[in-house]
Amino acid sequence: MKVGLAEVNITPPLGNQIPGYGPKERLSTGVRDELYVKAMAIESADTSLAFIVIDIISLELDSCERIRKRVQEATGIPAGNVMVACTHTHTGAPRPEGEYALRYYPILEDKAADAAIIAYARREEASVGFGRGYEDTISFNRRFYMKDGTVQTNPGVLNPNIDRPEGPIDPEVLVMRIDNAQGEPIGVVSNYAVHTDCVGGTEYSSDYPAYISRTIKQLYGESVVSLFFQGACGNLNHIDVSGRIDAKLVPHRVRMGNRLGLEIAKVRDLTKTSADEVLLSTASRFITVSARALRAHEIEWAHHKLVELDGMSEESMTARQLMEKARAERRLQSQGKPLPTRAYEIQVSAIGDLAIVALPSEMFVEFGLEIKDKSPFAYTIINELSNGSGLGYVCTPQACDHGGYEPTGALFSEEAGGRFVQAAIDLLHERHAARCLHK
Repeated sequence: MKVGLAEVNITPPLGNQIPGYGPKERLSTGVRDELYVKAMAIESADTSLAFIVIDIISLELDSCERIRKRVQEATGIPAGNVMVACTHTHTGAPRPEGEYALRYYPILEDKAADAAIIAYARREEASVGFGRGYEDTISFNRRFYMKDGTVQTNPGVLNPNIDRPEGPIDPEVLVMRIDNAQGEPIGVVSNYAVHTDCVGGTEYSSDYPAYISRTIKQLYGESVVSLFFQGACGNLNHIDVSGRIDAKLVPHRVRMGNRLGLEIAKVRDLTKTSADEVLLSTASRFITVSARALRAHEIEWAHHKLVELDGMSEESMTARQLMEKARAERRLQSQGKPLPTRAYEIQVSAIGDLAIVALPSEMFVEFGLEIKDKSPFAYTIINELSNGSGLGYVCTPQACDHGGYEPTGALFSEEAGGRFVQAAIDLLHERHAARCLHK
């Protein structure tokens, strides 16, 4: 078995729009920490896989296809064996919109592919092992039942009208330890579910994964690559409404990255590795879903929202108001038109006892937990915002009933999440059955 890892700086020029808070202008003015694309290439027997993670909020399908094609042409790894994902940082590289960003995007795509190409060129005899940890103090379900019976997203710290969270979190920390033939660390893969939206402002930052990486490098050496997969965090973030956490003492990204980094290191150090060949495999299924049919009260909301904002200039609106205005306009423009459809890729890659499930867009945590619960693999990583899926919340039907912020978008039908989950479970069982036959 051979493994190679690489990290390539992709920090864009200043002056680009930082996405994450709707259409309000937020041009970058500095760099809090550099943005990277990180990659792992793994080879065992006659199969090779590549995994690419980019410090960006989301990636569109055409960009993903160009990245995969470049990797295949340079390494021979089939495009379908390449998984491309995003950390979902809200202080990252721009979306492909506007003159600056359109000049930058070919560079971003090339560097994303280059990271995998470099990782493939660096592959060496290695041993790997898998482990799990636990962290329940930095992730919170951000949707709450209120005392009046409604559900609100981010209702505010110490809000006296909060009753209880609507749903769970996923406290599991999954770790893949990678050492070279001499037993020295060359990489650590990790997975956790919580929004990378702890920074704000106008400086580039890869958010708390940057501090996971700093912790790993401080402990094991500057050459060790920390590759982070974002879990199903559509309804999870860092805000503790009880008020117990004071970000003035330690910034959220630092506190969260350090806690996760130390938990990852603890698990890594307790994980045994093996240099034996493992069965590598991957498979994808494309699921076509429609946008969600809007309910009568959602159309009414759009009318009321536009009346409420009428007369306000966009310069005077908050980021939230601009997002609501844009969504209200889209809702009304969609009326009387057929619901658009799109095919989304569900991909499962297996590395011995570990499965990595690539899912589209921003999945609610309940979906990730269901996949893990029904997976036949000993370790199952959920990797959302994968393979050029773009942005958008994949909500539970319950959340659509309850309302709140996330269902104000309507890119995915109420059945979409369940269909993605079932496709993932089917692929997991197929990959596991192939593994059993191989044994």
